[in-house]
Amino acid sequence: MAKVIGLVNLHPDVSLGGLTEKRPVASVSFLGRYGIIDFVLSNLSNSNVDSVGVLIKEKPRSLFKHMGNGNAWNFNSKSGGVSLLYNEKYANSPMYNHDINNMVENSAFVEKSKADYVIIAPAHIITTMNYADVVEAHIKSGAEITVVYKNIDNADETFVGSDYLELDGNHVSAIKTNKGNRKDRSISLETYVINTKVLLNLINYAKEISSFFDLKETLAYLCDERDIAAYEYQGFARIIDSFDAYYKVSLEMLDFEVSTQVFKSNWPIFTNTNDTPPAKYKDNANVKKSFVANGAIIDGTVEGSIIARNVVIGEGAVIKNCIILNGSVVAPGAVVENVIIDKDASIEKKINLAGGATPLYVKEGDVV
Repeated sequence: MAKVIGLVNLHPDVSLGGLTEKRPVASVSFLGRYGIIDFVLSNLSNSNVDSVGVLIKEKPRSLFKHMGNGNAWNFNSKSGGVSLLYNEKYANSPMYNHDINNMVENSAFVEKSKADYVIIAPAHIITTMNYADVVEAHIKSGAEITVVYKNIDNADETFVGSDYLELDGNHVSAIKTNKGNRKDRSISLETYVINTKVLLNLINYAKEISSFFDLKETLAYLCDERDIAAYEYQGFARIIDSFDAYYKVSLEMLDFEVSTQVFKSNWPIFTNTNDTPPAKYKDNANVKKSFVANGAIIDGTVEGSIIARNVVIGEGAVIKNCIILNGSVVAPGAVVENVIIDKDASIEKKINLAGGATPLYVKEGDVV
């Protein structure tokens, strides 16, 4: 039986505005109780991949706190577990701080695993992908590298700036940038299965092509030289590549038909648990079509919103189309609509807040 390890790639150049000022995308709160990284880690765990490395680009502190000892994701610590791979050498050199150099500096993780294949996947693209199916198809193809893609019909609206594949049957003939000028594209999900020996050779060869090339750029360069297989994924996929996308995808999950594509009885999404009491609904609580995490106290109206752990909604307050992160407090009588409130913030003085097409953002710890 083939041995497979996983690498979660946090190097893609993605910013969520103020939400990622002090933290990486991977540890940004999602749906009130998860971190964005929980979805890819859960996919790996559910696919029976026990040894996982996380390629950290920057701002590691909140990720270290979220990950803890890694036990929450049900990895078998006897045969693997989670390793946090930070490239201190290039942490302050933007052009050199990319996934190839991180893998070079932490190549011992891959070498010591004695794995046959390596799965590389990002955190900011949310799927429910069974990597075991991808590995099986990769082995059957006989290829050294497989790229996972999804056919979409709204590439003019989403995944703009991501890569798309030009295909020759089940093989990749070119990898190009989606500029949003066509609806139909075979979008790369930045997920790869690569033979271990090939990957170790590839990360060293990439430096000969360009010291500034990351993995995506290296694979695009090699399309003419290597036989790169393509695997079509047909399940749920959303990309969180901007502040607006984070807001849109988060609130989209309030739709039952959407959320049930992600939260399935046979595909659990794991996260760290907190010893907090259940949510408390007081006399004035009126909650509709919302996610409310444990520890929250609600004494007002909440509609179409996501309320994280230990949030307090004061008496008579009205919350609509908002995302309120851990520990924040909204004063009694406040009216807040289309707003993202970062953790430990307090809405006290300016009690009428409204965003537009782009939500208003309240910084972590701010009193407004």
